[in-house]
Amino acid sequence: MVFSVGKNKVFSPSGKGESYCIMIPPPNVTGTLHMGHAFQVTLMDILCRYKRMCGFNTLWQAGTDHAGIATQMVVERKLTAQGLSRNDLGREKFIDQVWEWKDQSGNIITKQLRRMGASLDWDSERFTLDEGLSRAVRKVFIDLYNKNLIYKGKKLVNWDPVLQTALSDLEVIQNEEDGKIWTINYKIEDENNFLSIATTRPETLLGDTGVAVNPNDERYKNILEKTL
Repeated sequence: MVFSVGKNKVFSPSGKGESYCIMIPPPNVTGTLHMGHAFQVTLMDILCRYKRMCGFNTLWQAGTDHAGIATQMVVERKLTAQGLSRNDLGREKFIDQVWEWKDQSGNIITKQLRRMGASLDWDSERFTLDEGLSRAVRKVFIDLYNKNLIYKGKKLVNWDPVLQTALSDLEVIQNEEDGKIWTINYKIEDENNFLSIATTRPETLLGDTGVAVNPNDERYKNILEKTL
């Protein structure tokens, strides 16, 4: 029944009334739906069904996310089991493997959503690597670059030495480690006194070019503009 309803376009926009449109946060194609998805889909389904009954021109758009790094890891594990690596295949053939995996896993997610009875408009289903979406992303990045709003430069990033790619903070497990605090005595010129500075990064000592202090602090008034 759920499948036939989708085919009969019952959940497609009516083309009449005020528009109401939401997009399902696209599940990653690397796995299957979990309880969190079920809860989220239920809430969105309630909203969309209510809006349809109120006469709104309702679109609930379906879609899946390619989840770049996660998908790459899954596909590479499959290749490793076959004694291959992405370098053995080359870029184009590796991407073909990714699309093959997407077709397998993405269909599972779609079937799960249909079984749940989600009133999505399947005619408008999209995938984040669809040509239209990819073209839009490229255009936005080019426009931002031309406006000097984004740039490429040498910056500190989270780097994965295996996948050879940058990672977001969300994809990095932060480990807290106990450190040490070091006190460095900077000798004051023409004096036998020292200015003591505490730091957790003593390796920066060789790059230090100056010390900043509050000029109104009585402790430092006698050493202002002196060389350490």
